[in-house]
Amino acid sequence: PCRYFRWWYKKTRIEKKSAFIDLLRAVPLQQIYGCPLGGIGGGTITRGWRGEFCRWQLNPGIYHYETVIADQFTVCLRCKGQTVYQQVLSVERPSTLQGWNWGYCGHYAFYHALYPRSWMVYELPGQNVVLTCRQVSPVIPHDYKDSSLPVGVFIWEVENGRDEDVDVSIMFSLQNGTGTKEDRSGGHWNEPFTFEKEGERVAGVLLHHCTDVNPFTLAISAREKAGTAVTHITAFNPMGLGREVWQDLLQDGRLDSPTGQSSSTEKGEVTAAAVCATCRVPAQGHGMLELALAWDMPRVHFGSKEKLHLRRYTRFFGSRGDAAPALSHHALTHYEEWERKIEAWQKPVLENSQLPSWYKSALFNELYFMTDGGTIWLEVPPDCCAEDLQGPAGAGLSHLLPVLREYGRFAYLEGQEYRMYNTYDVHFYASFALVMLWPKLQISLQYDI
Repeated sequence: PCRYFRWWYKKTRIEKKSAFIDLLRAVPLQQIYGCPLGGIGGGTITRGWRGEFCRWQLNPGIYHYETVIADQFTVCLRCKGQTVYQQVLSVERPSTLQGWNWGYCGHYAFYHALYPRSWMVYELPGQNVVLTCRQVSPVIPHDYKDSSLPVGVFIWEVENGRDEDVDVSIMFSLQNGTGTKEDRSGGHWNEPFTFEKEGERVAGVLLHHCTDVNPFTLAISAREKAGTAVTHITAFNPMGLGREVWQDLLQDGRLDSPTGQSSSTEKGEVTAAAVCATCRVPAQGHGMLELALAWDMPRVHFGSKEKLHLRRYTRFFGSRGDAAPALSHHALTHYEEWERKIEAWQKPVLENSQLPSWYKSALFNELYFMTDGGTIWLEVPPDCCAEDLQGPAGAGLSHLLPVLREYGRFAYLEGQEYRMYNTYDVHFYASFALVMLWPKLQISLQYDI
């Protein structure tokens, strides 16, 4: 114990680093976590089963257990030109943004997850309207492109049980950052964007988080199509009352959509943005709104900052840090294909009556660790040789180098509180998922071992 304490004190107090096993500051168990967002190796953002954004793993192997209050979905219903219902879809009653209508009754909501998808159903009290938010991440067996993308899609299905048409708006608000002290470091800024390709148009806001190490961009967006309008607010203060945002939405079910980028935050300031998608749902009819969250941290350093690494998805979307609009567009135009592949993969297991329900649930839902286990999936420079990766001993494995060049290098943690990559004894037990679903990543990992 004395030896460990001396090491812990030197690491955390003198070197100002995180202990890879921190016995003195263990993270308390919170049974709040749900299905994480994001593909393999690009970081994850976890949404709890109450709908909150509550765990962040964007920097390799580092977790922040912060529930960011400003990160919310809000619904606005309008009939005959009048707003009849506006509610933050959260059971929280926070001390910030008190100009918003909080405290949705959890009795009227239901959550279900079958990784990499989840469903949250909201029955809006007294409105005869039901919302179903389907959350999709690109975790697809034998897919080595889309499975690497740092994106998540929210498909909002609206069931209108009224005898009159309803204009339905879903507002997605997001803070620039992850709820840590870096959010107040200054120099962060937001800007609206549109991205059109092959006749499909996506609009939203980019939130540039400009830290010294591993800067990144968050993007919230919605799909523009016939009958769907997308509006935005570029910046607001998530620590204030938020009345200007609430009244803007309440007035006509849309946001003002100012042009131009916001000013950079001063030290101590926090900024946020919001995107709103609106459609008309006919009486006794259905409607759908599609929103997305993407994050672009293409160039990463580990804690020692000795070497620059490029994430796997940069092969397809570039490493300049400007890929968030293209990632958003790709996610919103390809999620239907992802779902078809996910259903084809899961259906034989789910329809097998000889397998118990708990086994089916565990088989898919425990797979979350493939993305949320501090997982890193890196590109190998095209001009590297075996000796560059492994030293002189690597020359004997040069025939496997083409596999690394094609599929990259893969690593994941033993556990979220035990930050050591590819501990081989534990991988021995966990490797079945890789062998069956992404065998080329298993070969890559074996090469490194």
